[in-house]
Amino acid sequence: MGKWLPGISRRSRTRVQRRVSQLGAHVPGAAPRPEFRAELRERLVNAPREETGSVPGAAPAADLTADLTAEAAAGRGGPRARLSFLPRLLSLGLAVGMVAAGLATYRSVPGDTLYPLKRAAENTMLSLSATEAERADRELSSASTRADEVEELLGSATRSDSRLVGQTLKEMEDTTRSAVTALTRVRRDDAKATGNLKRFVQKQRNQIEGMLPKMDEEDQRRASGYLNYIEGLAPPG
Repeated sequence: MGKWLPGISRRSRTRVQRRVSQLGAHVPGAAPRPEFRAELRERLVNAPREETGSVPGAAPAADLTADLTAEAAAGRGGPRARLSFLPRLLSLGLAVGMVAAGLATYRSVPGDTLYPLKRAAENTMLSLSATEAERADRELSSASTRADEVEELLGSATRSDSRLVGQTLKEMEDTTRSAVTALTRVRRDDAKATGNLKRFVQKQRNQIEGMLPKMDEEDQRRASGYLNYIEGLAPPG
């Protein structure tokens, strides 16, 4: 910055140059912008000659140093703004992961790692039932879910474990019997409960009859006994 600084002493020019060098060394990526350099040059060229003691132009030099400091500080705003976006990105990733885990739990079947979580959630909802009718409705839904799980186990070459199939059939029957017991304590004129039971029996009969050929002999006996049981169900009355 030599010949075009007529209004500033050599000492002041040296101090400004040193300050600019320090800012460039200690603030990575925060050097003054080209437009700021052009503005600085114009201000230095047009700076008035001021008598401040024995050092002309000392006050303008101090002002320019302050401007350079402010310019460098402004250059640091970009990276900080980008860093502030990171927590929101992490939160979004966590939410997506939780949704994916929930779907995996809902679709799990006996033998899967997440299956105990699925059953725990069902038991929690069951314990929150406010009435006998609500409890029976949720138990019928659980029994229907057990039938879906048996169907998936029988249709999968890697999951066709007879032990798991038989255990799931037993849990389906136990849950159905519990639901029917709860329904016997519901008022006689509860048409909704009666309709739910009829639809449940029809769905179970059609679904299980279609799975019988895929079962082994022991599971067939269990499933046939269950079909005989639900066929004999009558609306509570």
